[in-house]
Amino acid sequence: MQFLRTFLQENLSLSTKLTLKQWLAAAKGRTRRSPLPARHQDAHSPNDAQANERRPAILVCDERIPSPDRDAGSLRMYMILKTLAQWTHVVFLPFNRPQGIEYEHALWNIGVETGDIVEYRRLLKTRDFTAAILSRPSVCEAMLARIRRSAPGTKIIFDPVDTHFQRLEREYRISGNKKTLRASERYRKLESRLARESDLVWCASTEDKHLMQAASPGTQIDVIPTIHELHDRVSSFEQRSDLLFVGNMAHTPNADAVHYFMREIYPRIHEAVPAVKVKIIGDDPAGEIRGYDSPQVSVLGYVPVIESWLERSRVFVAPLRFGAGIKGKIGEAMSYGLPVVTTSIGAEGFGLTHGVDVMIADGPSAFADAVVQLYASKELWNTLANNGWHRIQNNFTPEVIAKTINHSIRQVANLSS
Repeated sequence: MQFLRTFLQENLSLSTKLTLKQWLAAAKGRTRRSPLPARHQDAHSPNDAQANERRPAILVCDERIPSPDRDAGSLRMYMILKTLAQWTHVVFLPFNRPQGIEYEHALWNIGVETGDIVEYRRLLKTRDFTAAILSRPSVCEAMLARIRRSAPGTKIIFDPVDTHFQRLEREYRISGNKKTLRASERYRKLESRLARESDLVWCASTEDKHLMQAASPGTQIDVIPTIHELHDRVSSFEQRSDLLFVGNMAHTPNADAVHYFMREIYPRIHEAVPAVKVKIIGDDPAGEIRGYDSPQVSVLGYVPVIESWLERSRVFVAPLRFGAGIKGKIGEAMSYGLPVVTTSIGAEGFGLTHGVDVMIADGPSAFADAVVQLYASKELWNTLANNGWHRIQNNFTPEVIAKTINHSIRQVANLSS
């Protein structure tokens, strides 16, 4: 249970001595959340309740209510919930609610019922859940055995979001921190065990799928990547300027990417193109990142609506040195027709080709050269903008990924189409 204790301490500000049982008991005193607001229920005809009873019921558990404007993992979960809500009755139970109630309202508005994690046992006894999606290793470790005991007929889908052991192992190669290496080894054991004990695993990229298959041979795995709606390309090469980075700074790979870019890459770009400026957008920028703010560099922090930045910037930079899964920030940029310069790790999961739909460079000098080349070449810029946008159109839109999600659920639960 060490992973659960760590999760509770980091995400719920509770002592590491608390077990899930103790936390559930302590949480009973909190205000209960109405599953669906009255105004949401009133918007449906009386037959809707009967329709919900006929729909397959899906339970989803995650660390927190998705905040899709703050991080890519939340956007992916929100789009998964939105897809499932179109043909199933979804009940979402978060372990925490760190943001405002408006994020829960967003789930109600797409037809997702929400509750408290303390209600899980009652729900499992009173609802016939076809499947339970357990997002992230800590949540899956906490809930898998409990669901098996209370509802043995419910199929378990483990959604790690990314392979934590791979991300931490890559971080160790950069930092040399032995604690990070030990954490990677613990997560490798945990994630492989959870994969074996689940009925199905959802990986966010083919690279993660291959890693999980190697760690847990024989495991059934489907790839559910990030999901991106397409946007009109409203600005031309000439109408755009400057560089853009987007990423939640509480996620270590993003904070490292900013430091790496500012310390080792941007000075080279500035030397070649002195007028180019950088915009850094992302929740929770620490003081060290705030320190980069200058006339040339704008550290904007959390920006609720970033469309205008995606439409005005000329090049999106994602100099990620470690990570796993698929990087939603890159898919989002391409969905706006904004060309991307990233690393081999950043490009994972999208099937991208250097010089065709993205620029891929792994060293500081090569990365800076790629940015300068793309920034100056209208022809190259248009090629990447067009091809990147069409890659999202053909492979990562809600319509495309919905087919994969729905087929995956039907297959594991033996549901007819």
